[in-house]
Amino acid sequence: MRAKMYKKANRPRRNPLPEIVEETLADPLLHRIRAETANPNGTASTMDNNQESHLRDNVQKAAALVDQAMLGRWMPLDVVHHRDYASAKQAFLLYHHLSYPRCAVLVTLIGLSLFEVPEWCHGPLENPCGNPDRYLLSGIMYLPPWLTLAVELVCLLLLAWSVVLQRYFKFLSFWSNHITIVKVLLLFALAISMFVTVAELQWRTMLQGRKISMYLRVLIPILFSRALRGCFRVALRIAEPFIDIGLMVLVYILLSAWLGTLIMKEQFEDFPSTLLKLFSLLTAANDADVWSSVYPHRLAILFLFIYLIVGLFFLMNVAFAVIYTNFRRQMAVEAKKQVTARQGSLRAAFSLLDTKHQEWIDGPTMISLFLAIGNYRHIPDVRSRTSQLFLALSRRGDFKVWSDDFEDLCDVIAKEVQRRPKAASFSRYRQFEMMWLLGCLQFVRKTAYSYFIWVATVISVIVAISARNVNNPALTVLVNVEFAFGCLFFLDALVKILVLGRRPYWKSPLNWFDFIFAVAIVGTHLASYEYPAAGDWVPVLLIVRSFRAVVIFSYFERWKLLSETLCRMVSACAPVLGMQFCVCSVFALLGVHLFAGFVSRDNIHLEGTQYAASGLWVLNYNDYASAMATSLNLCIVGNWYIIMEGYAAATQNDWSRVYFIAFWLVTVAFALNVVISFFVEAYTTQMEKSEARANAIAEQKRREAALARNVGPGRSRAQASKKTVSYYNLPPRRQ
Repeated sequence: MRAKMYKKANRPRRNPLPEIVEETLADPLLHRIRAETANPNGTASTMDNNQESHLRDNVQKAAALVDQAMLGRWMPLDVVHHRDYASAKQAFLLYHHLSYPRCAVLVTLIGLSLFEVPEWCHGPLENPCGNPDRYLLSGIMYLPPWLTLAVELVCLLLLAWSVVLQRYFKFLSFWSNHITIVKVLLLFALAISMFVTVAELQWRTMLQGRKISMYLRVLIPILFSRALRGCFRVALRIAEPFIDIGLMVLVYILLSAWLGTLIMKEQFEDFPSTLLKLFSLLTAANDADVWSSVYPHRLAILFLFIYLIVGLFFLMNVAFAVIYTNFRRQMAVEAKKQVTARQGSLRAAFSLLDTKHQEWIDGPTMISLFLAIGNYRHIPDVRSRTSQLFLALSRRGDFKVWSDDFEDLCDVIAKEVQRRPKAASFSRYRQFEMMWLLGCLQFVRKTAYSYFIWVATVISVIVAISARNVNNPALTVLVNVEFAFGCLFFLDALVKILVLGRRPYWKSPLNWFDFIFAVAIVGTHLASYEYPAAGDWVPVLLIVRSFRAVVIFSYFERWKLLSETLCRMVSACAPVLGMQFCVCSVFALLGVHLFAGFVSRDNIHLEGTQYAASGLWVLNYNDYASAMATSLNLCIVGNWYIIMEGYAAATQNDWSRVYFIAFWLVTVAFALNVVISFFVEAYTTQMEKSEARANAIAEQKRREAALARNVGPGRSRAQASKKTVSYYNLPPRRQ
């Protein structure tokens, strides 16, 4: 009797999901449908083909939604419910694959103004503005008008194609989004301005089409780049509290100017000039004329001292604190939007799988989802991984995945699987050759090869320095040696891409640095055969490439976190720097259209001004490139009041100062503080992530060391580790 009870207690448990067996893992939904449609006698009834097709389609759609959610994208539900789901999904994926060409188009549209002839110049292409000694320009080579129009047309066609793709996969909801409507209107406006420009060039009319297209080309990147549009959205939300503190600062300047003219009439003659002087001091420009005029008077010195203490060190810092506080709040809102969008995708995927509206998903459906996700993500061991994923999601112990558990699917999958690599399109013989070649090239993984590259880098720098200081026949030999080193570094990059793989190679910032300079060195040397002056840049590029030695800092623990943080901040800070660039571009274009041609060496109104005495002729608005250089100088508040007074004298109009004051308020006091706030927040966040990652790695190493110490002589490490739980050996379901 006891033996029977012992056998009964130790009898292996029945499979809790008898419909899922090893043979049916490839198609668990099919077996589930057969089990659900079977009659009580156990014979399978006729299966509904429509139900099978509907479930398969839902699983494929849910897998696509989950994959896009893991990539941080929001696949519109219009794609899922599109009448032709396959083509709509392809259009959606193609739209996102065009992100890099679209980014190149946006950069081209903004940079196209650098190579356009200024509108106030009508001379030949070599010297369109007349004598180059009279009007100082940027010196950039101008392109013919027909060529700039051709480039603009190509960019317009690519952007229009992106909009057509977006219109297709969004279908009817395309016109419900005001951003897409503005995109279409902006493209139409750009096309009309191009036609007007063609009419201007052909019939010499004064329609100002090119002037309009310049502003449109700055607005297009803001609308077509989601990251850039998000930065502007955050900045506009911060504008309201900034206006409040700005009004407080304005009142402070007005009262200080009124008080200065009231009690010190000898030093401050009238209210407008006093107001302008105090405003320039508050911008930290340190106008020497203001201090020198009041220096002999103790009371005036005390007045300016108190004014700067309250205004510069208190009110301006409070203004930055207001911007930073609101920036953090708005960034939290943007991050919450992204999380909400991902959860929305997962909820949509859950609703597709929950066909019975029972608020949970069973095992066969989840396994089918994991298998469908395998089309997008690489799952090394599908049988064991699906079991682990299901157990990780079924936290309640009832072997069901509920809706709130399903929202953690992305986090669970990200820890278990990787992005599926693209399949190679080689024949079997070619694959054998590639495997043999990769086996021969494995030496690039060895430490000795890294030492060889470092030695080659040092020798290339010595050769480059020698080539810069040699003018005898040995120069030809040194130039050939430089080219040999350039080819060596280029082959090094190609071999590493082939052995390590494209994605792992580009993950390292050092590899990016090596590849860019290797291509630049080889390309510059080849270009020197046609343009000999280009050969002077080859040793410079070799010397700059030696700056890769800064990677040595990563071997020191105290600098490793800092270097990792700075490298990760590069890509994160690109949108906010793009926002600052767009704002400066708008002001630069406005300055060209307002002040072009006023600054010249024969302008008698500039004689005796501090602008002419300081030799700031190159800081002008005669063309777009010079205007951008002037805007950069104004952003760092360097001599901005001298430039302002110079243009006030050149134009003989005091209202020109409004442009420079508005520039300081928008780009320096507001936009630049937003950029600084972003850098502070990004640095803090990335530093915390780097510290957490370093702590996690250290903790993992401690666990592995502890596990190695606990492994006895008779047990292997695999036996000491935790045994993997199989999905097919789960306890019976709870009723």
